[in-house]
Amino acid sequence: MKRITLILKTSEVMSVRKAACIAGANSIVVHPSHRGCSAYPNPLVSAQDELVRLDLMVVDSQSGEVVCAILATAHSGKIENISPVNAKHALSASWQHNELLVCSS
Repeated sequence: MKRITLILKTSEVMSVRKAACIAGANSIVVHPSHRGCSAYPNPLVSAQDELVRLDLMVVDSQSGEVVCAILATAHSGKIENISPVNAKHALSASWQHNELLVCSS
């Protein structure tokens, strides 16, 4: 499995989530506001449209399709990290306090 971490505007979360689920993402975790993130220096982001972090869990064979879907859907966003994850620890305790969205096929 791979974990794909994104920084997105709140207005794009639903469309990116839907596209990622259709492309084959297993689960998506939406983390609270990511305001003031120095890793996202985009002057076009207004104060009203806060940034959120999404963590997607994807099976290795579907990761290419999911990344393509994200890039085609997100107009203003950044893929922060793509890293391999042990499937046993994919949904760790650190995810319990955030909104977990499971994609059903």
